[in-house]
Amino acid sequence: MDHDFADFAQGGQHRAPVLDGAVGKALGGLARFAAGKAIELVQGHTDLAACAGGYRSRIKPGDADYFRLSRRDEAEARAAPERPAPSVRQAKRALAMMPTATPRDLRDRAVVALLCLTGIRVSALVSLRIKHVDLAEKSVTQNPREVATKFGKRMETFFAKGFDEAEAALAAWLAHLDAAELYGPDDPLFPATATAPSANDGFWVSGFLRRPWRSTEVVRKIVREAFEAAGIPNYGPHAFRHMLARDAAKNAKSVAELIATSQNLGHTDVLTTLRSYGQIDRDRQRTLITGLTDDGVTE
Repeated sequence: MDHDFADFAQGGQHRAPVLDGAVGKALGGLARFAAGKAIELVQGHTDLAACAGGYRSRIKPGDADYFRLSRRDEAEARAAPERPAPSVRQAKRALAMMPTATPRDLRDRAVVALLCLTGIRVSALVSLRIKHVDLAEKSVTQNPREVATKFGKRMETFFAKGFDEAEAALAAWLAHLDAAELYGPDDPLFPATATAPSANDGFWVSGFLRRPWRSTEVVRKIVREAFEAAGIPNYGPHAFRHMLARDAAKNAKSVAELIATSQNLGHTDVLTTLRSYGQIDRDRQRTLITGLTDDGVTE
């Protein structure tokens, strides 16, 4: 490395480091992404040192260019990683398999239902109040003054079509909150579970607290258990965003429909949606380009 830098400093050709070896092969794109971020930090510190007293005699601004990935590794670092997501059918199956015997079951089912309908970010979901959901309009208003939205942005989100059972599950939960729990518009949509000490089992569930969850981990647990109970590989809450974006990329009938989905997910640019969530698999790519399906029939 010292010899390489000396050659670079004297105007020689710099051979950018390549992330091969066991670590690079094991982590693949993740290793390159992490290395790219680390190198950006090193470049920034080198630029600062080149302008600071005591370092200027030894470090020149151009020295920061030494720290860079090869073109191949940089391309891999910038490539969008594969983002696992359930299919719409899998999400519906997981929801259908969830129990409805207790009020807690109704709440947990409504959590998965809202994720199916909107792909709402989990931090926003746990901070929603009842008044933010309008069943008649099929909408969720994410007011940043009351909801933990990304970048404090206001979002108007509408229910995705084709999820009738999810809409019914959400409506049943809201009806329970109104009739049985006597909750009002400013109460949390998803209240935390209340527990009470028990002489035999330590603690037992005793209804709900009139406050939201203090972390998002409970939602992750609800989603994980829903998929496991349905015999489907585990996905996190964020995977519902990928699911809705991919479904739109596959089935949208117009550019306007893609833009509407992008806005529904809270993106200011439809390209963000397509780059981050809209990947299509190899078989779908083949069908779109060649016009052939798996059985050789032209689509």
